[in-house]
Amino acid sequence: MLHRFLDTIQAGDVQSLQEIARKLDISLAMVLQMAQDLTRTGYLQEIGSDCEQPQAGCPDCSVNTSCQIIVRHWFLTEKGRAAVAGMAITK
Repeated sequence: MLHRFLDTIQAGDVQSLQEIARKLDISLAMVLQMAQDLTRTGYLQEIGSDCEQPQAGCPDCSVNTSCQIIVRHWFLTEKGRAAVAGMAITK
């Protein structure tokens, strides 16, 4: 399951944790737990995880006063890419 999760992230064909949950046919809570575990163990890195301050809004944004990152995104680290590559070799 973890390899399928990493492969899904690497493929980039999903845009949210909810989409990953649907694709893997598991709960959103399970997807979030897996993402957190894989981040903690060094397979994933969260984009923007260090941004805790509201950012100035874009002029064309409907939320023109300030924006807060509400969507979480991850990318595979070198360790994560190696795990997916190893999985492809064993298939």
